[in-house]
Amino acid sequence: MAREHAPSYDVAVLGAGIAGLAACVLLRDAGLRVVCVDARSYPHHKVGESLDWSSPGLLARLGIGRDRLLAERVATIKAKIIVNEIARPAWKASPPEAIRREPLRFETMTLHVDRTALDQRVLMRAEELGTHFIWERISTVERAGDRVTSCVTNTGRRIDARWFVDATGTARLFSRAMDIPVTTYGRQKVCLWTYFETPPLYDGTAFFVDNRSRYLSWTWDIPISPAQTSVGFVVPADVLREQRRAGRSLDTIFRDELARYPRFEPLLRQPGPLPIEATAFHPYVTARVCGANWLMAGEAASMPDPLTGNGVTSGIRHARHATDAIVASHARGALTAAQQRLYSRHVFRLGHSFNQHIERAIYRHDLRWGLGLRVATYVYTFFAFFMNALHARFDPRGRAGMAAFALLFAAARAWMAGWILTARAALWCRSALHGER
Repeated sequence: MAREHAPSYDVAVLGAGIAGLAACVLLRDAGLRVVCVDARSYPHHKVGESLDWSSPGLLARLGIGRDRLLAERVATIKAKIIVNEIARPAWKASPPEAIRREPLRFETMTLHVDRTALDQRVLMRAEELGTHFIWERISTVERAGDRVTSCVTNTGRRIDARWFVDATGTARLFSRAMDIPVTTYGRQKVCLWTYFETPPLYDGTAFFVDNRSRYLSWTWDIPISPAQTSVGFVVPADVLREQRRAGRSLDTIFRDELARYPRFEPLLRQPGPLPIEATAFHPYVTARVCGANWLMAGEAASMPDPLTGNGVTSGIRHARHATDAIVASHARGALTAAQQRLYSRHVFRLGHSFNQHIERAIYRHDLRWGLGLRVATYVYTFFAFFMNALHARFDPRGRAGMAAFALLFAAARAWMAGWILTARAALWCRSALHGER
């Protein structure tokens, strides 16, 4: 088949998810010629509607303001997090209001969003700025040494550019083409979800959990608009496989899980099977995320566990750091070794820290059983909130900023390790007392 030659661009962004679209907006704002290639045209249907506290500010940098999303009824205010633990009263797990005041002035209110609608708006913003979109699948990545020279689509179209950003998500186009390994965290999991037409339960995200589980499964209730809520649950993949082998349908499994909580009783009365969507995932960080003229962004580089609420934030942050590196090196045509180290450290530290700590504090049983789910949730939330808030406030992008944040990440590791040791000591003491009796 004869190859069709496309015009040459400054940057080819591969993938039109939130990270890829954010990169398109930021690169076009910087005056670069950008093409974005994705196998699927819009709309894209996504899960991940509960955003962390840094997201509104990051979205505003893309020209997508919080007030607009609320006015268009594709978002709701996330003022708090409510945890509903079986056989216990519900409790709040949100940042304290006091930190909104001087001298900290941290934002404690964020959004739930209809991800399909949000991504559509970022797409429109990228189109308005002049991004060229090609809706074809990349079949070949062509390289010369550590440089990506071009990509070829399934129709034979060649995409030539000086720079390439892999934002293909879990397809991980570059890491698969270059045989770059990933580090995974915890067990593989499956997410099942659907949508109900119902007013919000709270002005926040609701979680429903059974702390008796050695490895946690959890259910969410996220109001993505004033009239619709997203409901789903996350379960280890091997647990779901056993249920499926026993002949149980996804509809039955989903209904039985929700039926454990009174909140969902009226929602489950609707007749017929529910329109359930499913996806498997295994959080990871890629070992190498950039080279001479290429960078990975979003889930192509690092997949945060959805319980962190960090997917949109990390995708936009990757896009910002990648854009900065490309703009700074555009005339030279290649990233320096120092720039590659900075970008790699940024991606690794965020991805590794959030994934490792959510596993240790929440999914595994030590902290939950030793000190209780409430304490475990506060321990993780304190780390996640302050790390996000400080990152949003000080926006570390140079050597000094990244060095300062390296100390913060080290402090976070010590914080988590101290709580885990305390929890294990509590479990040991409880076991010893029980044994004596």
